[in-house]
Amino acid sequence: MFNERKALQMTLQALLDQRMVLRRQYVDQDKQLGADIKQLLMRIRELDSEEGMGASEYADEAAAAAEEIPADVLQRIKVRKAHIRHDYQIVAEQIKEILGEHMSPMSLGELCDVLKERHGVEFSSPYIGVQKTLKLLPQVKVEKSGRKLIFSL
Repeated sequence: MFNERKALQMTLQALLDQRMVLRRQYVDQDKQLGADIKQLLMRIRELDSEEGMGASEYADEAAAAAEEIPADVLQRIKVRKAHIRHDYQIVAEQIKEILGEHMSPMSLGELCDVLKERHGVEFSSPYIGVQKTLKLLPQVKVEKSGRKLIFSL
């Protein structure tokens, strides 16, 4: 009996197989590039030693640069913040205090910055952390200004 579940399982298996093939291909290409880089570096060192130049520093720099991850790639890699448990009742009191001191409404970013500065409270996800805290603060008004959330008492 051929049903939708069987078809989905077959599709999933095909996708997993395709993923494995791509991973193997990537690893093989990476190994090949690594070998090519080593050969080039060895040839550069040979030429430097034949000429008696002290340019081996250049080859060492090139070797180090070849093994480093480019800065633009590092910037694209997202790093997850560690999950920290917060006592939302205490954070709620701190938010109430902060909003009480400021006469003008505050954006989510501003509120989180002040919380971090004064009390060392940093949420892995500011929106979710503040939303959990606001459940305990019914008196806080939340408005939207374009795409920004604005908080006030």
